[in-house]
Amino acid sequence: MNKQQNVQENGERVKRLSFRLQEHKDDQINVPKLVRQIVKNDMWRKFTVEATGKVVEHDNFLEFVTQPPPEGLGATYKNLWILCQDDLEIQEMLVSLIPNEPVTWLPPYLGEKVKEVKPGAPKSTNKPTRNFQRLKREAKKGNKKAVKLLQQVEKGAKNEKGKPMTPYRALVELGIHKQATPIPQTIKGLADKLPRTFNQKQIAELVSLLNNNKKD
Repeated sequence: MNKQQNVQENGERVKRLSFRLQEHKDDQINVPKLVRQIVKNDMWRKFTVEATGKVVEHDNFLEFVTQPPPEGLGATYKNLWILCQDDLEIQEMLVSLIPNEPVTWLPPYLGEKVKEVKPGAPKSTNKPTRNFQRLKREAKKGNKKAVKLLQQVEKGAKNEKGKPMTPYRALVELGIHKQATPIPQTIKGLADKLPRTFNQKQIAELVSLLNNNKKD
């Protein structure tokens, strides 16, 4: 594919994303996918406007986002961010392109995550956002404990152990998630953990199994 075809393809992707943002506000399921393609492949930097054949170039991503179509998306950084809220990797890409843009609308736990993001950061999962949405649903059901925990998460409060109250920890307290059990690093630590997981008969069977494997 030559350079002319590249900028034409870039323009087609930009046009599709702009159309989704402007005309199809009720059907934006493909927005994150298009944002990923455009950002990851630097399509926003140089593309052709199909209607006029004009080649548009941008050095500033925020300018590309806010400039009216067809030379930009005619959107806001906040709107683009929210539409991609279920994909933390895309959000990290956006932060790397606009590192100084304030993100004060985010919950504290995610705001702290954003501050730590650096260009080229490793991929992250999107579980924090899903957990937050689950916590909100539980609160909307009238679960008083969930309401209280949601408030703590949004305020960035700390739990009894002095750790930030995250959506995951809140769901653990609600009994929706199970607290992960760390692997003991010593024999004594293992001995302390086993009674919490196994009864005495199961422990005896486990010891016997380990001894048999050792002989083999």
